[in-house]
Amino acid sequence: MAGDEIRKAFVLVFFLITETGLCFSFSTLLLNGQWMVYNKDMSFVIPGNVPGSMYTALLDSGKIQDPYYRNNDVVYRWIGRDDWTYTRNFTVTADLLQMRSVVLVCEGLDTISLVYINDRPVGKSDNMFVCYVFNIKSALKVGLNTITVKFWSAVNTAASLAESYPYWVPPQCPYPGQNGECHVNMIRKEQCSFSWDWGPSFPTQGIWRDIYIQAYNTAIIRDVTTETNKTKDGLWSLTVGVFLEVQNVTGYPVGGQIEARVDNTTLRYTQDVMLTPEQNNLTFTMKIPPSVGIKLWWPNEYGEQSLYNLNVAFTSKDGAEVSNKKVRFGFRTVELVQDYVSVNKTQGRHFYFRINGVPIFFKGSNWVPADSFPERATKDRVYQYLKSAADVHMNSMRVWGGGVYESEAFYDIADELGIMIWQDFMFGCAMYPTDSSFLNSVRQEVTYQVRRLKHRPSVVAYSGNNENEKALRQDWYLTDVNYTLYYNDYLKLYRDTVYDVVKNEDTSRPFLPSSPTNGILSIQEGWIAQQPWDEHYGDIHDYRYLDPYFDPSVYRIPRFASEYGLQSLSSYETLEKVYNESDMDYWSDMNEHRQHHPFGNIEMMAETIMYVQVPNCPDRKQKFKDLIYVTQINQAIGMRTETEHYRRHQNYLNADGRGNTMGALYWMLADIWQAPSWASIEYGGKWKMLHYFAEKFFAPLLISPYDDGDNVNVFIILDVAKVKELRRPDNTVVFVPDFESSSFPDIFGHPNTIGHPSGSGVHASHQTLSGTLYIQMFTWQTLKPLFTWAVPFSMNTTSQSVFLRNVNDMMLEAGCPRRISCFLFFYLGDPYNSMATWHVLSAYKDAVGLQKANIQITSIQAGPNTGMFTVTLSTDAIAPFVWLEAYGVKGRFSENGFLMVHSQKNVTFTAWEVVDIPTLHKSMSVKSLMDVYYPVQ
Repeated sequence: MAGDEIRKAFVLVFFLITETGLCFSFSTLLLNGQWMVYNKDMSFVIPGNVPGSMYTALLDSGKIQDPYYRNNDVVYRWIGRDDWTYTRNFTVTADLLQMRSVVLVCEGLDTISLVYINDRPVGKSDNMFVCYVFNIKSALKVGLNTITVKFWSAVNTAASLAESYPYWVPPQCPYPGQNGECHVNMIRKEQCSFSWDWGPSFPTQGIWRDIYIQAYNTAIIRDVTTETNKTKDGLWSLTVGVFLEVQNVTGYPVGGQIEARVDNTTLRYTQDVMLTPEQNNLTFTMKIPPSVGIKLWWPNEYGEQSLYNLNVAFTSKDGAEVSNKKVRFGFRTVELVQDYVSVNKTQGRHFYFRINGVPIFFKGSNWVPADSFPERATKDRVYQYLKSAADVHMNSMRVWGGGVYESEAFYDIADELGIMIWQDFMFGCAMYPTDSSFLNSVRQEVTYQVRRLKHRPSVVAYSGNNENEKALRQDWYLTDVNYTLYYNDYLKLYRDTVYDVVKNEDTSRPFLPSSPTNGILSIQEGWIAQQPWDEHYGDIHDYRYLDPYFDPSVYRIPRFASEYGLQSLSSYETLEKVYNESDMDYWSDMNEHRQHHPFGNIEMMAETIMYVQVPNCPDRKQKFKDLIYVTQINQAIGMRTETEHYRRHQNYLNADGRGNTMGALYWMLADIWQAPSWASIEYGGKWKMLHYFAEKFFAPLLISPYDDGDNVNVFIILDVAKVKELRRPDNTVVFVPDFESSSFPDIFGHPNTIGHPSGSGVHASHQTLSGTLYIQMFTWQTLKPLFTWAVPFSMNTTSQSVFLRNVNDMMLEAGCPRRISCFLFFYLGDPYNSMATWHVLSAYKDAVGLQKANIQITSIQAGPNTGMFTVTLSTDAIAPFVWLEAYGVKGRFSENGFLMVHSQKNVTFTAWEVVDIPTLHKSMSVKSLMDVYYPVQ
């Protein structure tokens, strides 16, 4: 690169850095872009982009097929077992080399590597999750230079470390059906990159985040952290931490000034500082006067996501050098309530979050990496996934501990959408080594990641690991043969290392030892609870395969459910991108290959048989499509049943103390590849039926009926932006809405009226919600209801039963001959609005009178906004699970998988790409449940 080009690059990088919040100094040279990549024997020498991995370099060069195609995860296993090297040239000017300090900043080296400048080693890496800074000045020269990063196979390194470790660190290998690699727990790398029960094995090597050179004379800002606090008198303060890197050439302290300012406010702070390489950070607090008028950051649908830019600058004493860093933060408070449920302390502890003093029911899911190759998880894709979560009323997301600490774009979007992040540290389903080298690397990792995330208002909790407390207590990996050894290792890693760093770096958020955990009780019982799955404490993970998933009585009643789920198949449209024609069969070898959960396809079929009949189309291709459809029905119904069960219990304690459930995070949001899984969003963004159901069961106003013995019990559940905790004398809590001081009307768009523009007939005043619930009984044979009940109700808690009646009595009154002939339909004011729901009185396989409905798409018209279309449907019969598809057109429907009880219905399609009406019409199809059954010949 010539001198003029270098200067232009500096200008560009200055712009990029000040806009994105990267460290800035006088001279910064970005090394992203095209490198050369080669393997150990140099049989492959190809260009590769940075950030990137050797897989995408091979793919982009045409050396391999799509790694996700068919069984390429096995075919290309050799790639992860080879060693790969990245190299490129760059030009250094005399001006840059005259700086006292010149460092190489590597924000992501994956994973085991040695870094060379001009064939001279300057640093090494052993942790994918650490930002490495190497002093490279003595290795540089004016003019052309070469940087080389030599990576060693993570697979081979992990195996070598396991072999040399003094004792067995389980588990050694994943379940064979995952086609994965062994010993991933021995290295600090994305744990699921060696495979998981929902993802493939692609153990990447490469430079997966930004890499750049910085040159400076005095000091440079590495990290800026923020913490917002509110005093009892309502005044806010902002505590700022500034962490600098100080040149270590002269041996004298570096003098200068720190200045901080918050954009669009009068908030300013300055401080003269004297810095050394050892004394290189400072903390100060800015008290916020009432005149500033702070706007709060709120979770999705509880208020605005107000964000502020904090600019921090270090100016050298002579004024010749300035280092800037900008972070975006929000004013909000977080509390995790874990006090005793009852005065006598016999019924366990609460477990719920307050944000800005408001108790909030966590509605959300779990996040795994969006792609096996992080460079393909673009900002647009991450936005689409998180926006899809926010669009179905989610306010929270657990970043699961077997993936990666996510990108800046991920947390930016979560901040903007109001998605609260439960952040696991990256340890999942394993024991781990505790030698000094490993623990030192973890300490660097946790320090770096906490400082990186601390300013994020969306990050509301840390968790030490995924399922390792439960795994050790339940002897998942035969650790009971030497329990004391593994228990002591657990304490060294999570208590003495991870938690020790967190408590020194960030006390503004709760820290949980594990997930699931009993919270405070786990810590009191030595960090491994006697029963870390106890429903009376903390959070649980609970999976109910082969149970009658449509029956709420099979589910537990925890304080917080942070994992639960059922599987389904991805759509035909998604699978055909990676299957060939012969693979398109439920029982094909390829469909079994993609199923990484033991006996998962058998389980899905067994669950299907419980609820619906098995599709019987004689055409093999169509039958596979039909089976995909019914597995998605099963998943959607199961998650609806379980989630509504949790939401109903937010204000109820059973006699044994179970209840007051305040969180439901189902497993999981989006797929890492095209395969059977628990996800509600397929790889690429298409919504499964579950995701459409989530829009219903997470709705701010929910009608939730269920079988309660011989009765039908109907709850109304609501989320408001202001909830009060009413504590009874025995210390039990009821959550009470406060409509007068909340923004509850704003959520629905109608002052004191909830629902559809035509009106719901539901009204709110102070702490009471009142209105009329309409209940209709239908037979499966006709669109005309047998009977309608108008039920006045009044409720003063956020979850309350408003109707309880014997089903047989209702059938007798309505004239229904038997349960298998009828179902119930519920609505508030308007039977056509999206709050309407239904409740079946038997499984669909037993329903009598269901007939194949003639459903037609009668028209598609352009909607009021660009990219929106109104789709009108007609039917001549009751149609359950009406399913619309727009094949080849990216977008989503306002409703899908619904029950059609009226002869006509309008649905909105929102396109995510440009499409005209003729193209959309041609792409669109519709079916309902009875379309998958054919007369036996």
